[in-house]
Amino acid sequence: MEKNIDALNVDLFIGDNMKFCPRCGSKNIGWLIPHDRQKWECKECGYIGAFIIEDGATADKIRKEYIKNKE
Repeated sequence: MEKNIDALNVDLFIGDNMKFCPRCGSKNIGWLIPHDRQKWECKECGYIGAFIIEDGATADKIRKEYIKNKE
């Protein structure tokens, strides 16, 4: 069964390999330097650090709180 990722809500998408920003819950996170896989960078909020979230439900809570506080 194919999934249309664009149609999925963050709180419904819990992927095995998804990485989320611990500050804002964004999926737009990647390695700061590709050969240094100990530091991650969030392209949305600017977070840089070693800690990331791999749990979609936790990321959803972080995301909702981040958006609420941003307003």
